[in-house]
Amino acid sequence: MLGVTLPLLGPYLEDRGVAALGVGLITALFSLPKLVYAPVLGARVDRGLWFRGVLTLHLVVSIVAAAAVGRLDGAWALGVALFLVGLGHGTVLPLVEATVLERLPPGGYGPLRLWGSLGFVAAAAAAATLVAQGGIEGFPLVLAASLVLLALTCLPFFSIHLRAAGYSGPVISGLWSLAVVAELVAFMSGGFLERRLGRRRLLGLALLVSPLRWLLLALPPSWAGLVAAQLGHAATFALVHLAGIQLVQAGVPAGAVRRAQALYSGLTFGLGVVAGSALAGPLYGKLGGAGAFRAAALLSCVLFVAWLPLARRLARQRGGEPDRGDGRGVSAG
Repeated sequence: MLGVTLPLLGPYLEDRGVAALGVGLITALFSLPKLVYAPVLGARVDRGLWFRGVLTLHLVVSIVAAAAVGRLDGAWALGVALFLVGLGHGTVLPLVEATVLERLPPGGYGPLRLWGSLGFVAAAAAAATLVAQGGIEGFPLVLAASLVLLALTCLPFFSIHLRAAGYSGPVISGLWSLAVVAELVAFMSGGFLERRLGRRRLLGLALLVSPLRWLLLALPPSWAGLVAAQLGHAATFALVHLAGIQLVQAGVPAGAVRRAQALYSGLTFGLGVVAGSALAGPLYGKLGGAGAFRAAALLSCVLFVAWLPLARRLARQRGGEPDRGDGRGVSAG
């Protein structure tokens, strides 16, 4: 995550019109939670506060804030958003390192931390490549994607299912990474898909694919099924988000777009992640991995059916025209 942020944050803020003084202060705000907040929270965790829940909650805050960066204007708004990004990441890093150190032999931290430095180099190179292709305005999207990848380490449901089926840790990590790569490709090609299909059809297609992905994961694990399911993350998350966020932008009055996007983020990345995480554990405990994924497929079918009348209503409101870019939405290309 730092490999994405440190090389690109300054140029991005400058491109957004923030003066040199503002760039310095915002960068300081990004690191401030490590000083004023992380020690307090660390003390609470030492006294028994739920560790995994703390990490998940703070990473959700970071992801929502990172996704909002590209839609905010002004140095103050950007500073608050990046402070919240730092609040999540600056909290996660010391808590994870403390937990790792508890499990290492003396002198074992250096060789392990080497991989963090290599990860920084790899992330910086990948982020630079993506931004070079899509422009510096793509920095918030790359930042949010890096935080999503970090958050996946706090959500073991899928990993437990694969480990029970005999898959090793590196294979499981590789499958998680494959899903994020598919997500990035979907974001990069989102503009083309939107122009070809329109937002409503793009969202409908993604919602239709979602239950198929969960059904693949409910089957006995196989290489072909797992690879196809992880590539399906491009639809179940990336395309849903691309279409959804732009439908919100295009469907509300000009004076209410920020409130609408904040509500959208709160309901999806906030309520959705909290509710999904809370339900995943009991479902897995009662139904097992395959049963839990079948339940996810059923819920996705219900959501797709619920979407159909809403899609028709949106079409009637627009006079039956395809819901392609109308100048009010934000380009996803």
